[in-house]
Amino acid sequence: MPGWIVGALVVAGLGVGGFFVFREGSGRLFSEDVEVGAITLMSPAQSDVTLVSTGYVYARRKATVAPKVTGRLAKLYVDEGSVVKEGQVIADLESADVHAQVAQVRADIAAAKAKVERARADIGDAQTRFKREADLLEKGAGTQAAYDDAKARLSMVQSMLSSADADVRAVEARQSAVNVQLENIKVRAPFDGTVLRKLAEIGEVIPPMTLTGIVTLASLDDLEVQADVAEAQFHKVKVGTPAEIILDAFPDKRFRGAVSEVRQQVDRSKAAVTVKVRFSDDSKGVLPDMAAKVSFLSKALDDESLKAAPKLIAPADAVVDRDGKKVVFTIDDGHAKALTVKVRGSFSDSTVELADGPMTGTKVIRRPSDKIRDGVSIKEKKK
Repeated sequence: MPGWIVGALVVAGLGVGGFFVFREGSGRLFSEDVEVGAITLMSPAQSDVTLVSTGYVYARRKATVAPKVTGRLAKLYVDEGSVVKEGQVIADLESADVHAQVAQVRADIAAAKAKVERARADIGDAQTRFKREADLLEKGAGTQAAYDDAKARLSMVQSMLSSADADVRAVEARQSAVNVQLENIKVRAPFDGTVLRKLAEIGEVIPPMTLTGIVTLASLDDLEVQADVAEAQFHKVKVGTPAEIILDAFPDKRFRGAVSEVRQQVDRSKAAVTVKVRFSDDSKGVLPDMAAKVSFLSKALDDESLKAAPKLIAPADAVVDRDGKKVVFTIDDGHAKALTVKVRGSFSDSTVELADGPMTGTKVIRRPSDKIRDGVSIKEKKK
């Protein structure tokens, strides 16, 4: 076969192959700019929602528990998850030095009290002698010198008793100081709570009153959500405004709440105000730092409304038909990924309710073109 024919066939083959490679691979080689939305959970009481915000759960009472004095951790009586009562001893520091001081001060108190007893005995003897010398002097049988000597001795031993009593009080004061040191080596819980984190191990030297403590303690019976409300929406919330709380950890459960505090300062970096929302319902199982979505309501939820499960909502323009199925395209490491969904019905003019689909918070591509398919490289449009 002539060489020019072979060459023509090779060129033709490369052209056909290039066409198919370009058609199948262009989406993988060149990123498609896409607009992104998100799967969310919405309250069935959507008509009562005036504003939606996100935030995190915080414990109103939370502390890093540290000793009052520097010492080596000798015993730790709690672990992560332990429930403690106010005043309960949760740890002990090494106490050999303090116990030695306690023993010494007890010995000093015993010695001081012995001096008091001796002074009292001396006073009794001195009083007897003084009385005898006074009687003798009155009868003319004694001498003034002997009387004066007895009187001086009585005064001296009375002074010795006063001094011995003062020594006892001084040593007892020192004992009080040592007892304070003895108490300071016991680390107690400052309030009822749950140990969230253990910060030290036995044998470590713990500095006093610092963030480097022994445990982190929080009261899980007094939780709140701190949410950022945009400055432009700030007028819609005030103390007492009812709210609904949905946690990412419990997407099928709804909690009632109410605004307990509106921080009187704007965060300029976010152009937002922090709003604190207290749980009105039992928050058992809720933990600090859980992500939350707060819907502020025009009226509080009643018990019947609360029983309705949250609805899984997607942007209506993110759901498209592909091969006879309803799908959404999610973003997986910079590439599109098709997921089949079941649409229950329309939720609003711009959203649909999903009976089955991705978890809340999942980013989805809005208005995906025919070029968008599994594996296509995508890039989120800047707003």
